Amino acid sequence: MQRSLLVFIALVMSIFTYAQDEKPFEISLHGFIAVDAAYNTRASVQARNHHIYLYPLPERLDATTGKDLNDRGRYDMDAAHSRFGLHIKGPTINGISVFGLLEADFLGDDRVTDSDFRLRHAYIRLGFKDFSFVAGQTWHPFFIPENFPQMVNTGVGVPMHPLSRNPQFRFNWHLQDNVELSATFLEQNNFRNAGFPSGSEDAGVPEVVLQAKVGGTGPAWASLSAGYKRLAIPEALDPQKVRPEVGSFHYQATLRYRLPMLTYRMGALYGQNSSDLVIPGGVGRVVNTPDSDPEFKPLASATLWIDINSTYKTWDPGFFAGYLKAMGATEEVTVIPTLSMHPDVTEVVAIAPRLKYHIGTHTWIGAEYMWTQAAWAKKTVTTTETETITITSYDSYGAPADVKNYTNHRLLLSLRYHF
Repeated sequence: MQRSLLVFIALVMSIFTYAQDEKPFEISLHGFIAVDAAYNTRASVQARNHHIYLYPLPERLDATTGKDLNDRGRYDMDAAHSRFGLHIKGPTINGISVFGLLEADFLGDDRVTDSDFRLRHAYIRLGFKDFSFVAGQTWHPFFIPENFPQMVNTGVGVPMHPLSRNPQFRFNWHLQDNVELSATFLEQNNFRNAGFPSGSEDAGVPEVVLQAKVGGTGPAWASLSAGYKRLAIPEALDPQKVRPEVGSFHYQATLRYRLPMLTYRMGALYGQNSSDLVIPGGVGRVVNTPDSDPEFKPLASATLWIDINSTYKTWDPGFFAGYLKAMGATEEVTVIPTLSMHPDVTEVVAIAPRLKYHIGTHTWIGAEYMWTQAAWAKKTVTTTETETITITSYDSYGAPADVKNYTNHRLLLSLRYHF
């Protein structure tokens, strides 16, 4: 982590030095310092040093006392969400404009040192007339910068709202002032499907996403997206070495509408095997298929979210609500837990009012209360002389059955200083 940070700082200094001498670029430094403090009434699924909150965990009974060990409160204070980066523009040659973004923060996967320097964005954008081309790592097309929940929580609505960044090639066509069409070819990197360490690479084809954005200077803005990906089943689950694959589709629609004092944002998503977007789901094996010709189907989830905010000078109140439902597979399957992200979660409901207070144009203080309820499939534990077997309750199509609800109350305080 220290070596990566030193390399990044050296790169930033060299770019600034070169720009000062030659002046072919317009360079601006951006970022923020963030300090977050959160308290949860129940142990929960969290990621990125507890900054990304998902949902409460099910019960974990103590073998001696029978008490639920997850029924406990926990607080966390941290500044690893802080980030910095460079916007680099120019030069324009033969009508082709050039723009670059390089950005990093400290929310990697290092759980030992409590923080880890990581790359967030690193891409080049070329523009020519009504066309543009993006190459590098940036947001997955299903995370739309023009329209996402404005929460205090770093996770901005996960697991109801997708969250992912990917290396990609994206082709954009600005058909009119208010219409943009795009085609994206991408690979999994920091965000991968659970249980697929190579992501989409072993399948030999990139994920493809087609997208349309409609809206300009008017109050209404909307997007439609559709994608497809294929993943190769890992060799450990392929004893006959027949190299089976599993394909999956995902679709999303979002809408934003602005009034003089209110902004409404909403989105709906249907995704199969969407753990790479931080959405529960996974893979099941179709029942009664032989080892010589196994067939696998993705487990699907559907999500819906709405976000409302209003600005009254320095005060910025808002409200988020989201819902997730596990849909199972299209055929009768046996769920493969090692190729899934929490396939035993069947429903998640989140309600989160918030209030931000702006101190000038660069600093704000935010408070957010989030009520989250998750329905988990019940587990049956059977102990024999040689082993302990845990059986999770699923229906024939891999959707959780015989569930129990668990609730968490989360209070988050955040201070941001943008530069």
